[in-house]
Amino acid sequence: MLLALVLGLVLPASAAAFGPLASFGEFGGGLGQLDAPKQMAVASDGDVYVADSGNDRISVFAGDGAFLRTFGGGLLSEPNDVALDAEGRAYVADTGNDRIDVFSATGGLLDEFGEGELDEPGGVAVDGSTVYVADTGNERVAAFSAGGAPLAPIEPVPPFPPRDVIVGDDGDLYVADFANEQIDVFTKQGVGPIRTIGGTGSGQGELSGPVALVSDGQGGIYVADELAERVVHFRDDGGFLGTVDAEPKVAGVGVACQGNVFATESATLLARVMRFGEPGTPPPPCTEPHQNEPIAAPVLKLPSNKFHFAGLVKKRSNGFAVLYVRVPGPGKVSLTGRGFRRLSRTARQATTVGLPVKPKVRLRHFLEQHGKGRIRAVVTFTPTGGIPRTLEKVIVLRRHRG
Repeated sequence: MLLALVLGLVLPASAAAFGPLASFGEFGGGLGQLDAPKQMAVASDGDVYVADSGNDRISVFAGDGAFLRTFGGGLLSEPNDVALDAEGRAYVADTGNDRIDVFSATGGLLDEFGEGELDEPGGVAVDGSTVYVADTGNERVAAFSAGGAPLAPIEPVPPFPPRDVIVGDDGDLYVADFANEQIDVFTKQGVGPIRTIGGTGSGQGELSGPVALVSDGQGGIYVADELAERVVHFRDDGGFLGTVDAEPKVAGVGVACQGNVFATESATLLARVMRFGEPGTPPPPCTEPHQNEPIAAPVLKLPSNKFHFAGLVKKRSNGFAVLYVRVPGPGKVSLTGRGFRRLSRTARQATTVGLPVKPKVRLRHFLEQHGKGRIRAVVTFTPTGGIPRTLEKVIVLRRHRG
């Protein structure tokens, strides 16, 4: 088994059998498949909404694992989290586009906000009329009205890049402090941290890489500890309750009724959602049977992902460059690599796409001192409805010295 429960002494005897029950999803880009799944939200009826970062969409499954639908394809870029409000609207942390996208219960785009205010948002939580965002790049928790108007942010001192934020059962804000290997708790007015949960390490009650949080609905929280490859259960006051270990990387966690707990797991050529609980725990739905029939994934001819490099233009005045790629059809083109800013472009048809290579501050200083620098650019093309393909290219950037 890939999951094995490590029990804390405070757990009741009935929890001794708590463990994995089922898994669903598989690696890929087709319907019902996942690629680098991140955080999740579980609806009141047990449907599981997964931020499918690698496929740039939200995938929805029934609690028993049946695939239901996707939404956000062609609009989202590397979504990292999704939260649901009382009306079933989905708020998505659209990390690659530096904004929050709001979708209806049926998947239609309703609103988007935060551009110019957010930098690589990693997590989102909805509490009544307020939306809280783990504004990772700006090292703060941003706040907005439900309509997208900015409110006063929470600026932790010293600052740290938050990875997720939730509103606990006690009404306080719980923030995943990845850098300091702990959970920081603030009031909604920004006072704090009023306490911390966890501590550096991989022992009982310790954390080494918290990336996602969820309230258990009973005065506690579950924490996805990515670096320790496990899910840790705490009381709101920080008391340790238990741990579920996982061999693959854990990036998201969710809770449903009837004792069901879900976690996203991923590794090389592996992507899935695990469901665990006590033996015999039935999967959701938890209220009335789901009205939508599961959608059988059709056998489709996937669109071509064969793209190629089409040229490179260097600007020696500032050390910048533009890398051109030729794509065979509509989809998303992304550029990543060390030393320069990542970006993505959307192609509407077969075309040549220009990708600006803009050195970050450290690389610009290096170019000023040495005149040239060698970088490795990683380009990924994800055709709409298809499977991504990645190519690498070594680029020597040059800049006039003096």
